[in-house]
Amino acid sequence: MTDTQGYEADPADVEALLDTAISDALDEPDPLIRYTLLTKDLVLYDALVGRIAQERYRAVAAMSSPGGMSYAAIGDALGVSRSRAQQLVERGRVPPER
Repeated sequence: MTDTQGYEADPADVEALLDTAISDALDEPDPLIRYTLLTKDLVLYDALVGRIAQERYRAVAAMSSPGGMSYAAIGDALGVSRSRAQQLVERGRVPPER
């Protein structure tokens, strides 16, 4: 069971994002420069993925705010176990690193 069950990236969406996000790097004829540009893109997008993940955790934590949903209800809503829902809530309560 994963936290992204039922959410798969559409290959066409991935290709469209690649075309816009790294087109400059792909057009670079020098492989060393292309590698360097792609590494910079990879670091940038890795940081973005981390921030998006933290926002997901914060959304789950908000579900369990006082008077909110139980861990079991959150687990059912997200398609994960109660214990995994608790882990996600706890991660969402940790302030993001900046």
